[in-house]
Amino acid sequence: MSDGVAETRGRGGGRLRVVLIVVIVLLLAGMAVLGVFFVRILQPPGMPDTQGAQGGLVWVRSIYGFGPAADEQLLNPTSVAIAPNGDIYVNDAQRARIMRFNSSGAFKSLLHTGRGGTGEGQFIRPESIAVDADSNVYIADSFADKIIVYNDQGGFVREWGTSRPTGVTVRGERVFVLTNGLLTVFNRNGENLGSFGRRGRNRGDIDAYQGVTGDDERIYVADALNQRLQAFDQKGNVLWVSPDVKPAEIVRSRVGTTGDPEATPEPGTPYDLPQDLVFDGAGRLVVIDAFKFKLIVVSPKDGAVLASYGESGSRDGTFFYPTGVDYDPVRDWFAVADTRNNRVQIVRLPESGDSGQATVRRLLTSPYRYCAPPVLLALIAIIVAVVTRRRARADEVSPDSIDDA
Repeated sequence: MSDGVAETRGRGGGRLRVVLIVVIVLLLAGMAVLGVFFVRILQPPGMPDTQGAQGGLVWVRSIYGFGPAADEQLLNPTSVAIAPNGDIYVNDAQRARIMRFNSSGAFKSLLHTGRGGTGEGQFIRPESIAVDADSNVYIADSFADKIIVYNDQGGFVREWGTSRPTGVTVRGERVFVLTNGLLTVFNRNGENLGSFGRRGRNRGDIDAYQGVTGDDERIYVADALNQRLQAFDQKGNVLWVSPDVKPAEIVRSRVGTTGDPEATPEPGTPYDLPQDLVFDGAGRLVVIDAFKFKLIVVSPKDGAVLASYGESGSRDGTFFYPTGVDYDPVRDWFAVADTRNNRVQIVRLPESGDSGQATVRRLLTSPYRYCAPPVLLALIAIIVAVVTRRRARADEVSPDSIDDA
């Protein structure tokens, strides 16, 4: 009898072990699928041919508008901004409106106050846009001479006056605004914290459109019409200029022996029309140059060019007079206002962020983040059950229990 019971228990225990092993394998497979989902689906790969053609630039998707009709499409977008949740805002300045898409490119909403609006909360020409850490949207309206702020539901928050603003960027609690050679720093309530600069061509002068960003110590300007980048301290003192030559010298270097002012720039002139810039996840500056049709990676320490990506064209992954750029640290990609192609392109660049950290951020911000904890808890519970079962069986066949029998 005892032998039969032991045999039955042995068969039952064997079947239980098989079931537990199968369940554990399935759970591990589920975790692997989730890992692939967060790494590959939420961070989709680019087209292989585009990646090869662009020397490392990876095209993700292009966004043209919210419908097939002509008035539902983007028209010469010049500025793009990415919200903390991944939503993509793009201006449609000529139609006095801003389109909002989710990170997958699906249309979400339209911000529009009517053409020619001059009242509180209305805008005429949204020249440049930015989004802060609380998802508030900042609009530089160059025709209405003001900065306007809306919340992520499209509700008016505040506005303040400033002459002819063409560029706006929010970094932490500071709002950087470019206006006709002057760079002004505000807090998020619109209080003026100081300004510096004047329009000109000398070192420290500014002739920029919308390209401004900053960190805790420095302010960086894409000095478009002077064909250079400049870095300033918080008081407006010049830290570096790249290239550190007068714009007139750059023009002469292009003319060369042909006398043709449209001749191809020499290698020593890295910029033709640097329009906008942003920090990537690795702490580098990434500049969009409209006339070079490229994203140019720059060291923030001294302005040295580290790499460049892109070429002229209309196919996916190429640009035609691109003007604006922003970066999504969660998905480790860039949104580019591809102006004359009437679209926004989502692209990736090599070494632009920590892929491990980006994966964790995607997991923590994804709507599917609640799937992982139950799977982990179930796996832990099964492992504990297996260990407990093994200990119990070990106690049943211990020498003490045999002696007692």
